[in-house]
Amino acid sequence: MILYAFKRFALCLSRVPRPAFLIIISALLIMVNSGCGKKGPVRPKLTALPSAPEELTLQQQGNLFVLGWTIPSAGLIGGGEEDVTGFRIRRLSYDAADDCPTCRDPQVVKADLELKSPAPGQRIGKRMYWRDLDIRPGSGYRYAITPLILGGQEGPAATIHLAAQQPPPSPTDLQVEAGDARVLVKWAPPALPEGMQLVGYNLYRRQAQRAFPIVPVNPKPLQSTQLLDRGLDNGRAYEYRVSALVRSGDQLLESMASPGVLITPQEGR
Repeated sequence: MILYAFKRFALCLSRVPRPAFLIIISALLIMVNSGCGKKGPVRPKLTALPSAPEELTLQQQGNLFVLGWTIPSAGLIGGGEEDVTGFRIRRLSYDAADDCPTCRDPQVVKADLELKSPAPGQRIGKRMYWRDLDIRPGSGYRYAITPLILGGQEGPAATIHLAAQQPPPSPTDLQVEAGDARVLVKWAPPALPEGMQLVGYNLYRRQAQRAFPIVPVNPKPLQSTQLLDRGLDNGRAYEYRVSALVRSGDQLLESMASPGVLITPQEGR
């Protein structure tokens, strides 16, 4: 049927005068080149995926792990972190005594964190943090963190692993004394079992009714059993907790934080 119709069309064209024939052929070529469908909106060209997260850290903090990484700055389209919309965290569990932690890739999705609203994670500057509350001593855990970009695509992953141990004991006898825009915090060192070496302490502070931050007040482990916390707001309630940092073999461990203590600085004290 198609061949018959084509022959009839060719026969009709053979009877058309040459000037009209050229006009018909030109019109057909224009229709073929232009197409008959509607053109969609121009889409931005994806030039490159963002780099994998950098400066990964993984530390045991009591009965949980704290995973941290730096937001990659090299992205696509705009070439900046605005093209990274969040991060996906996958985990692999393994036997710390027998299994190979790097022989398999993490497959189980544990969390998707949005960059603008990262809960249950936290963003502090260029750093992202997430707590894994489901760990058990004797087991190891390998994590893969991938950036999520516009359109739901995933960027390259960065991986890290660690074996969970029994956490060290916490500091005791936490005490606070209020002053004028300051609070003096004191505590007693823990009794460490044999094989654990004290490295220092971390002090955590939060305003009342807010969550404790993942990172402590001190940028480096405290070597003393007290700290004068300055620059506070008088009349505002603060809660403090303290934890111990110890070394067990080649691994740095952090104890569970001590029970919190509330205090309110007052002018004139």
